[in-house]
Parts: sequence; structure tokens; C-alpha cells
Amino acid sequence: MNLFITNETYHFLELFIWMFGSFLIGYIFAWFYYRNKYQSELQQSSQTISELKDEMQVTIRARKTVERGGIEIKAPKPLNFKSFGEADEENKDDLTQINGIGSFLEKKLNSVGIYTFDQISKFTNDDINAVTELIQFFPGRIVRDNWKEQAKKLIESKEE
Repeated sequence: MNLFITNETYHFLELFIWMFGSFLIGYIFAWFYYRNKYQSELQQSSQTISELKDEMQVTIRARKTVERGGIEIKAPKPLNFKSFGEADEENKDDLTQINGIGSFLEKKLNSVGIYTFDQISKFTNDDINAVTELIQFFPGRIVRDNWKEQAKKLIESKEE
């Protein structure tokens, strides 16, 4: 034996090595056991989560939660095309001639089925509220910028 290692120190190191080895063996076996035990559940859960995520992206649009101080967006009212008429892209007017409608807003109006001055000139208050909800752009803008009267004037100038 070495002069610096006493019999007592030797036994202590031997005991430490045996304990550390036992710990490592137990840790490795437990790791394999729990990894194999929960692997199938983990795969099944991740598949379910991805399916739910895909489903949620289809049904939920940009929506602030009430907890974060936002107001939950309810389903918009459907447009009543019977009151102001239907149109398509073939007979579309340049809606940007109405003060307050730019190219971005015109695209949004077109996407909900509003293409002509005649449609805008026939808006009722319910139609104005429904369109405002659908385009989600500056509530009250249609009334404030008086789109209805502007559309009537543009129709008159078009007929002349």
C-alpha cells in the first residue's frame, strides 16, 4: 500500500465507488424503463395535439382573450344581399372614388361581395353594421365618411 492512503481511506473510496456505480446502474435502467413506458403515450399525445392545432387554426381567427383585456370576437352578421343587391367582379366599380375607401379597403369590400356604387347607395343601418363587422376596419367609418351619399352622387355623375 501507498504511504498516503490509509486502510480507512481505501475502504471509504471503495464504498464510494460501489455506491456511485449502483446509482449509475439504477439511473440508466430507470431512464430506459420510463422512456419506453411513456414513448407510445407521448407519440399519441403529440399526434392528438397536432390534430387539435390544425382544427383550431381552421375555426379560430385572430382573437384576443378576455384575460388579456381583449373583447371576444363573435361571429359576424351575414350580409342581407336582398336589401342592397348582389354584384360580381365583372360589373365592379372603382370603389376608391369614394372618399375614405383606399385600395386595401376596396379589396376587403370585394371579398365580402360588395363591388358597386349601387350596392353601397342602398345600404340600410343594419347593412352598415354588418359590413363594418365584416371588414373590421375603423368602426363608424361608413357613416362618418358618408359612403352612401357619395355612392349616389357617383351613380348620378356616371349616368350623365
